[in-house]
Amino acid sequence: MDTSSAKLKLRKSITLQRPQSSLGLLEQLQNLAKKTNASNIASYSPLDGEPDLKPFNDWVAESANLYFPRVVHDKLEFAKGPLRIGRFEIMEPTGSAILSSALDLILVPALAADVLGNRLGKGKGFYDRWLEDVASKNIFAVVFDSEVLELVPSEPHDKKINGIVTPTRLIAI
Repeated sequence: MDTSSAKLKLRKSITLQRPQSSLGLLEQLQNLAKKTNASNIASYSPLDGEPDLKPFNDWVAESANLYFPRVVHDKLEFAKGPLRIGRFEIMEPTGSAILSSALDLILVPALAADVLGNRLGKGKGFYDRWLEDVASKNIFAVVFDSEVLELVPSEPHDKKINGIVTPTRLIAI
Protein backbone atom coordinates (compact mmCIF):
# COMPACT_ATOMS: atom_id res chain seq x y z
CA MET A 1 0.00 0.00 0.00
CA ASP A 2 1.41 3.43 -0.92
CA THR A 3 1.74 6.23 1.67
CA SER A 4 -1.30 8.20 0.44
CA SER A 5 -3.52 5.11 0.68
CA ALA A 6 -2.14 4.27 4.13
CA LYS A 7 -2.90 7.81 5.32
CA LEU A 8 -6.45 7.69 3.96
CA LYS A 9 -7.11 4.34 5.64
CA LEU A 10 -5.70 5.63 8.95
CA ARG A 11 -7.81 8.84 8.76
CA LYS A 12 -11.00 6.80 8.35
CA SER A 13 -10.09 4.43 11.18
CA ILE A 14 -9.21 7.19 13.66
CA THR A 15 -12.27 9.30 12.89
CA LEU A 16 -14.51 6.35 13.78
CA GLN A 17 -12.66 5.59 17.03
CA ARG A 18 -12.08 9.07 18.51
CA PRO A 19 -12.75 9.20 22.25
CA GLN A 20 -14.71 12.09 23.70
CA SER A 21 -12.89 12.97 26.94
CA SER A 22 -10.54 15.93 27.06
CA LEU A 23 -10.33 15.73 30.85
CA GLY A 24 -6.81 16.74 31.89
CA LEU A 25 -6.00 18.55 28.64
CA LEU A 26 -6.28 22.03 30.17
CA GLU A 27 -3.68 21.19 32.82
CA GLN A 28 -1.27 19.70 30.26
CA LEU A 29 -1.59 22.72 27.97
CA GLN A 30 -1.21 25.19 30.84
CA ASN A 31 1.97 23.40 31.93
CA LEU A 32 3.29 23.56 28.36
CA ALA A 33 2.55 27.29 28.04
CA LYS A 34 4.29 27.98 31.35
CA LYS A 35 7.25 25.73 30.49
CA THR A 36 7.80 27.51 27.16
CA ASN A 37 7.16 30.93 28.73
CA ALA A 38 4.89 31.66 25.76
CA SER A 39 3.24 35.04 25.37
CA ASN A 40 2.12 34.68 21.72
CA ILE A 41 0.24 31.42 21.31
CA ALA A 42 -1.24 29.98 18.12
CA SER A 43 -4.18 27.70 18.83
CA TYR A 44 -7.34 26.71 16.97
CA SER A 45 -11.06 26.12 17.43
CA PRO A 46 -11.50 22.35 17.51
CA LEU A 47 -13.95 20.61 15.25
CA ASP A 48 -16.43 18.04 16.55
CA GLY A 49 -14.60 15.01 17.86
CA GLU A 50 -11.27 16.83 18.36
CA PRO A 51 -9.76 17.45 21.81
CA ASP A 52 -11.50 20.40 23.49
CA LEU A 53 -9.21 23.45 23.50
CA LYS A 54 -11.87 25.96 24.57
CA PRO A 55 -10.91 25.99 28.29
CA PHE A 56 -7.24 26.50 27.34
CA ASN A 57 -8.06 29.18 24.77
CA ASP A 58 -10.14 31.04 27.39
CA TRP A 59 -7.25 30.79 29.88
CA VAL A 60 -4.71 32.08 27.33
CA ALA A 61 -6.95 34.99 26.32
CA GLU A 62 -6.76 36.26 29.92
CA SER A 63 -2.97 36.09 30.24
CA ALA A 64 -1.31 36.12 26.80
CA ASN A 65 -1.90 36.87 23.12
CA LEU A 66 -4.03 34.22 21.45
CA TYR A 67 -4.02 33.72 17.68
CA PHE A 68 -6.26 31.53 15.53
CA PRO A 69 -5.76 30.22 11.99
CA ARG A 70 -7.60 31.35 8.90
CA VAL A 71 -7.26 30.51 5.23
CA VAL A 72 -6.61 33.41 2.85
CA HIS A 73 -6.02 32.65 -0.84
CA ASP A 74 -5.37 28.97 -0.01
CA LYS A 75 -2.71 29.90 2.56
CA LEU A 76 -2.90 29.56 6.31
CA GLU A 77 -2.15 32.54 8.53
CA PHE A 78 -2.76 33.37 12.19
CA ALA A 79 -4.51 36.44 13.57
CA LYS A 80 -6.27 37.86 16.63
CA GLY A 81 -9.71 39.34 16.78
CA PRO A 82 -13.31 38.26 17.02
CA LEU A 83 -14.04 34.88 15.45
CA ARG A 84 -16.55 34.27 12.69
CA ILE A 85 -17.48 31.24 10.65
CA GLY A 86 -15.11 31.09 7.71
CA ARG A 87 -14.09 28.75 4.96
CA PHE A 88 -14.72 25.05 5.67
CA GLU A 89 -17.22 26.12 8.42
CA ILE A 90 -14.31 26.69 10.83
CA MET A 91 -14.19 29.65 13.21
CA GLU A 92 -11.65 32.20 11.93
CA PRO A 93 -10.29 35.49 13.31
CA THR A 94 -11.04 38.84 11.68
CA GLY A 95 -8.00 40.85 12.88
CA SER A 96 -4.56 41.50 11.42
CA ALA A 97 -2.22 38.58 10.78
CA ILE A 98 0.90 37.96 12.87
CA LEU A 99 4.27 36.85 11.52
CA SER A 100 4.99 33.21 12.32
CA SER A 101 8.34 34.25 13.80
CA ALA A 102 6.49 36.10 16.59
CA LEU A 103 4.70 32.97 17.81
CA ASP A 104 6.19 31.33 20.92
CA LEU A 105 3.96 28.25 20.99
CA ILE A 106 2.04 26.67 18.12
CA LEU A 107 -0.70 24.09 18.65
CA VAL A 108 -1.73 22.15 15.57
CA PRO A 109 -4.67 19.81 15.08
CA ALA A 110 -4.02 16.20 14.16
CA LEU A 111 -5.85 12.92 13.78
CA ALA A 112 -2.74 11.11 15.03
CA ALA A 113 0.93 11.73 15.80
CA ASP A 114 4.02 9.66 16.55
CA VAL A 115 7.13 10.15 18.67
CA LEU A 116 9.22 10.71 15.53
CA GLY A 117 7.44 14.02 14.95
CA ASN A 118 5.03 12.92 12.25
CA ARG A 119 1.40 14.05 12.36
CA LEU A 120 -1.61 13.03 10.36
CA GLY A 121 -3.77 15.96 9.35
CA LYS A 122 -7.01 16.03 7.41
CA GLY A 123 -5.16 15.85 4.09
CA LYS A 124 -5.49 19.35 2.67
CA GLY A 125 -1.91 20.34 3.58
CA PHE A 126 -2.64 23.85 4.94
CA TYR A 127 -0.56 23.35 8.09
CA ASP A 128 2.26 21.56 6.25
CA ARG A 129 2.58 24.45 3.77
CA TRP A 130 2.45 27.05 6.57
CA LEU A 131 4.97 25.17 8.72
CA GLU A 132 7.55 25.27 5.89
CA ASP A 133 8.34 28.85 6.92
CA VAL A 134 8.08 28.38 10.70
CA ALA A 135 11.32 28.25 12.67
CA SER A 136 9.71 27.66 16.08
CA LYS A 137 10.85 24.70 18.16
CA ASN A 138 7.52 24.73 20.00
CA ILE A 139 5.12 23.10 17.55
CA PHE A 140 2.84 20.63 19.32
CA ALA A 141 0.07 18.40 17.97
CA VAL A 142 -2.95 18.02 20.25
CA VAL A 143 -4.48 14.54 20.19
CA PHE A 144 -6.16 12.00 22.43
CA ASP A 145 -3.90 9.41 24.09
CA SER A 146 -5.11 6.65 21.76
CA GLU A 147 -3.96 8.74 18.78
CA VAL A 148 -0.27 8.65 19.73
CA LEU A 149 0.89 5.90 17.40
CA GLU A 150 4.12 4.00 16.94
CA LEU A 151 4.38 5.24 13.36
CA VAL A 152 2.31 7.67 11.29
CA PRO A 153 2.78 7.33 7.52
CA SER A 154 4.61 10.37 6.17
CA GLU A 155 5.81 11.84 2.91
CA PRO A 156 8.67 14.28 2.21
CA HIS A 157 6.32 17.30 2.16
CA ASP A 158 4.90 16.49 5.62
CA LYS A 159 6.34 18.86 8.23
CA LYS A 160 7.47 17.56 11.62
CA ILE A 161 6.17 18.62 15.02
CA ASN A 162 8.31 19.08 18.13
CA GLY A 163 5.93 17.50 20.60
CA ILE A 164 2.54 16.02 21.39
CA VAL A 165 -0.01 17.05 24.01
CA THR A 166 -2.70 14.62 25.20
CA PRO A 167 -5.12 14.79 28.15
CA THR A 168 -2.64 12.77 30.26
CA ARG A 169 0.84 13.61 29.01
CA LEU A 170 3.23 15.94 27.27
CA ILE A 171 5.66 14.28 24.87
CA ALA A 172 8.71 16.27 23.77
CA ILE A 173 10.30 15.13 20.52
